[in-house]
Amino acid sequence: MEEIRTRPDRPSRGGVLHFGLSTDPANLDPHVTTGAASDFLRQLTYNGLLQYDGDGEITGDLAADYGWSSRTTYKVKLRPGVRFHDGSRLTTQDVVFSFRRMMDKKTAATTGPLLDQVDAVEAEDATTVVFRMKQPDTTLPFVLAGPTANIVSQRWIESGVDPKTRVMGTGPFKFIERIPGVSTTLERFGDYFDPELPYLNGIVFQPMSDDYARVTALRTATVDMIDYVPATHVDVITKNPRLRFASDKTFGFGFVGFVTSKPPFDDVRVRKAIALSINRPSVLETALLGHGRPIDGALMSDAFAGYPAKLDNTLGYDPEQARFLLKKAGREGMTMPVVTTSTYSVISRPAQAMLPGIRAAGVDVRLTQQEWLTFRASVTAKSFPVHSWGTAPKFGDPSSLGDFLSSTGTFAVNTDFKDERIDRLLGEGRRARSRELRDEIYRDVEQRALELLPMTWTVRRQQGEAHYDYVKGYRHPPKGSWTGTTLRRIWMEKTA
Repeated sequence: MEEIRTRPDRPSRGGVLHFGLSTDPANLDPHVTTGAASDFLRQLTYNGLLQYDGDGEITGDLAADYGWSSRTTYKVKLRPGVRFHDGSRLTTQDVVFSFRRMMDKKTAATTGPLLDQVDAVEAEDATTVVFRMKQPDTTLPFVLAGPTANIVSQRWIESGVDPKTRVMGTGPFKFIERIPGVSTTLERFGDYFDPELPYLNGIVFQPMSDDYARVTALRTATVDMIDYVPATHVDVITKNPRLRFASDKTFGFGFVGFVTSKPPFDDVRVRKAIALSINRPSVLETALLGHGRPIDGALMSDAFAGYPAKLDNTLGYDPEQARFLLKKAGREGMTMPVVTTSTYSVISRPAQAMLPGIRAAGVDVRLTQQEWLTFRASVTAKSFPVHSWGTAPKFGDPSSLGDFLSSTGTFAVNTDFKDERIDRLLGEGRRARSRELRDEIYRDVEQRALELLPMTWTVRRQQGEAHYDYVKGYRHPPKGSWTGTTLRRIWMEKTA
């Protein structure tokens, strides 16, 4: 057992946190996400220029100073004395290289599409990096704070290492080893630029994809903390006086996506029929035991924007109207294959719960469940005409709608959806600075999406992490983005 040294009126030092992780991250590339669980590991071993604090507000990470010097120029001044885990110093050239790697389509970086308005990234001098934009873009600070906008060592990457399996960043923890299916071990980095951090000696992530096993491991103190508390166990966790549940109801949501280029889903009447046949209140109650809320209007939460309430009740449950639309489209009694993942219950349970409503509209719906990476590959290949997914906006601003609705959006490309008007509006929203104007623009985007329905939102879920009361300092972000940056600052007063 690792010794924990208590310090009067200050966080304790020492100890190893054991974390039950909902999946075993197979790809550790700092620029390519495979889900929120893998992002936890990235944000402990790497740093970005900016980050989200415990309140979800943007603050500096590797940046000592940052901001717009003009409407199309953003400057970042680096902290002095930052070292990589191999002892080499961080330079502005490493930063420039990192962003050029993200912008290279061959990398398939998660952040890449969000950097489409960056014309150039340049080192102004030994401490300052400049982003020159093609046009004004209010989203850049959100992007720089994202969990995959990490800075890597140019020399390390160019040495030929495989960043999918090896890790070397500037973060508070060093990567020690990954035993597939068993554990990923991180150890305190003694030369971290903040000498006070981290408080822990290390963190061991243990993959536990089964919800019951993960919760049981926590309740029996096999682990100190878990992610993705399943809806079926929220009440059990919150009623335990020794456990703490940190969550939000603003980010996570489910959606059903249609391949709009292939019959019958090239017909908007068919897409709308399926949208109207999903009984969202029933899905919420059946799948998530009421821990969340139905989404029958805008995708964006009112925590991020001022317009969502104006679109409420746009898509209420109406199986009779769904039947009528299918009849008009000549698709009565059609068969609808749907794929979802078996890995995450927050995705699979809503997918299962929506089936009765769809069948009530006369559709022969057939659900296939696949392991996470296989499911993602099936969606990318468009092997199924319909998929049921769950995710979150990349950041808490309505411009993140582009991920789902723009012609180049990460999720939109899986639906073959393109709409010139939506693309134009999304561009206007990124350039606009007035909150009132941005709300008006993004309301129009969402209204248009509710008319064309390349995908239909289902339910917003409560999602969070649970830990013992002796784990201190952890905060789940209420807005901004789903990040694990507050794991950098946690400590333990004792172990179970």
